[in-house]
Amino acid sequence: MGSSKNKPTRVKTETVGNNEQTKVNKPGQNKKRDSNKVWDFFCSVKLAVIIILVMAVACVLGTIILQGRSFDEYTARHGYGFATFIRITQLNNVFYSYWFSVLLVLLCANLICCTIRRWRNTFLQTGFVLTHLSLVLILLGGVIKFQMGVKGGVNVYEGKSVDYFLTQKIDSMGRLDYVKKSLPFSIALDDFILEKNEPKYQIVTYVKDKDKQKVIEANVGKRQRIPGSDYRVTITDYIPDAELRQEPVNESDKPDNPAIFVKLFGSESLLAEGWLLAQANNYHDEKKRDLRLEYLWLPSQQEFDNAVNTIQNVNAKITASIPELGFFQDYSLELNKTFKLSSSDYSLRILQYVLNYGDTRPISEQPANNPAVQVEIDGPDGVEMRWIFENFPEWDKMHPAKYENVKIACSDIANAHMTRNVIRIYHAPGENQKLVYIKDKQIVETIPWELDKRYSFANNEHQLIISSYFPSFDIKQEVVKKSDQIGTPAIRVRIDGPSGKKEDWLFADSKYATWYKDNNFAMIYEPTGESVKHFISNLRIVKNNQTVMEKSIKVNDPLKCDGYVIYQSSYDPEKGSYSGLQIVKDPGIPVVYSGFGALCFGVIFIFYVKPFLRKKQKKENEVMENEYN
Repeated sequence: MGSSKNKPTRVKTETVGNNEQTKVNKPGQNKKRDSNKVWDFFCSVKLAVIIILVMAVACVLGTIILQGRSFDEYTARHGYGFATFIRITQLNNVFYSYWFSVLLVLLCANLICCTIRRWRNTFLQTGFVLTHLSLVLILLGGVIKFQMGVKGGVNVYEGKSVDYFLTQKIDSMGRLDYVKKSLPFSIALDDFILEKNEPKYQIVTYVKDKDKQKVIEANVGKRQRIPGSDYRVTITDYIPDAELRQEPVNESDKPDNPAIFVKLFGSESLLAEGWLLAQANNYHDEKKRDLRLEYLWLPSQQEFDNAVNTIQNVNAKITASIPELGFFQDYSLELNKTFKLSSSDYSLRILQYVLNYGDTRPISEQPANNPAVQVEIDGPDGVEMRWIFENFPEWDKMHPAKYENVKIACSDIANAHMTRNVIRIYHAPGENQKLVYIKDKQIVETIPWELDKRYSFANNEHQLIISSYFPSFDIKQEVVKKSDQIGTPAIRVRIDGPSGKKEDWLFADSKYATWYKDNNFAMIYEPTGESVKHFISNLRIVKNNQTVMEKSIKVNDPLKCDGYVIYQSSYDPEKGSYSGLQIVKDPGIPVVYSGFGALCFGVIFIFYVKPFLRKKQKKENEVMENEYN
C-alpha cells in the first residue's frame, strides 16, 4: 500500500520537474529561433534578388546622372532641390558611395551563407564552393577598390621630380576640390619624347551659298569639278617645304605709292625700323614712350605749305549709307548718341570703339593694329548690333547681317588719337621735305630732312634716320623651295568660276582660307590625321636618394611600384615640356584576380573533374555489384 501511494507522488514530482525544465529552456529556444530567422534571412534567394535589383537601379542612375561634378553644376542642370537630394544620397558618386559598398557586402554575406547551407562535406562539391567563393572574392575586391583605392594625376616637368599626386574629392557640401596625396617615393622625369606620324594634308573646299564642304584630292595637274557648283579646281604645282619670300621694290619714279624706310632710336638704341607708306600704313606708335611717327605725302606745294604750319587734327567718323534710297552721310564718333538716318526707318547709335579689336586694355595702351567701332542699328525688325572695321571695309559684305541694305564704314579712328609726342615726316614733289615735332598739340620744331642723316629734337631723346625712299612702293612675292623634305607644304591652285580664273598659293600652315573673286567659294590646305604617334616618358623611381627603378612608359605600358601603377596619360601640346601622369593604387586587384582564378578552377572542376570522378565512381560501384553477385 505504501509503495502504491508513493507512485503518484513520484509521477507528479517528475511532471513538475519536467514543467520546470521546460520553463527554464524557453529563453534558449527563443534565441535559437531568432538566430534561425537571421540565418534564413542571409540564406534567402529573395535577398539576393532584391540586392541585385537595387544594384542594377544604382548602376542605371550612375550612368544617367553625371558623376563627380560640383554641386553648382547639378544645381544648374536639375535645380537646387534635386541637386541637394543628389548630394545627400551620394548619387553624384554612386560607385564610391558607402551605401553601394554596403550592398556589395550584403551580397557577399548572402553568397557565403548560401554556400554554407548547401555545403555537403564531399570532394565533389569543390567546384560549387570555388565558383561561389570566386563571386565573393570579386565582390570583396570591388568593395576594397571603392573604399581604399585612389586615383589621380600629376604633371612632371622634364628634369624635375615629384613625390605627390592630386585627386579629386567632393566634400559634404558637394564642392569639387583637389587633394594632395603623398607618395612613398619620388618620380623623376629624365626625358620626354614625342614620336610623330608622317604628316598628311588635305584640301577642303567650301561653297558659301550652298553651305557645302568637300575634301578634294591634291593631285597635280588634275582638274576637279566641285559638285553642285560652277567652280573647278586644278593643282598646278606642289612644293614639299615652301617659304614665301617678300622683297620691297620700286615700280617707277612716278609717286603712285610713296614710301620711306625709317629707323627710330632712343638713347642711341634702335627702337623700331620699317617702311611707312603714305597711302596705307603711314604711322608707327611707340605706346610706352607716348610717341607717334607719321609719314604724310602732299601732292602740291600749296598743300605742303599749309600742312607744315598747322597741327591738322583728324576727327574719326562713321559713314552710313542706304544705296537704294540714295542716302549717304558722315557722323562724328560720339558715343551713345543716336543719329536718325534721314527720312528712313533706321537710326544709328555708336556703342564703343577700340584701336585693336579683341584687346581688353585701355584705349591709351592699345596699338592701332585693328581699329573697330561697335554700332547699334534700330530698324523695322528690331535692333541689330554690328562691328565695323576700319582696315576691313568689306567685312559686312562677307558676313551678311540683319539689315544688309544699311552700309556702315568707319575711318580715321587711329589717326584721331594723337599722342603727346608726334614726329611728322612731310613730303611733296621736288625738294619739299620737312620734319615737324609736335608736343602737347603744339609745333615745337621744324627741320628739313634728307636721306641717311640722323635727326634729333628739342627736349626729346628720340632720333630719326630716313634711309630710303620709293616713289612707287610694291612688294615682290616669291614662293621658293627650302628643301625636298616635308616641312611646310604648299600647292598652287587655279580656280575657274563665274568671274574668270584666279591662281594663288595655298600654304599648309595658313590659318585662313583663300577666297575666290566672288567671295562665295573658299579653299584651305590643312594637315589631317593625328600627328603624334607616341608620347614617351623616361621615368626613374627614387627612394632615399637612390634610384630603385627605371622605365620608359607610354600609353598602355605603365610602370608599377609599391602597389602604385603609373600611366602615361597626357603631355604639354605646345612645348612638350611636361608629362601628364595618371597614378592609380587599387589594393582590391589581387583579391579580384584571386576570384577570377577560383572561378576558372571551379568551372573546370564542374565541367571536367566532377563528371570524370562520377563516371569512375559509377564503374567502381558496378564492379562491386558484379563481385557481390
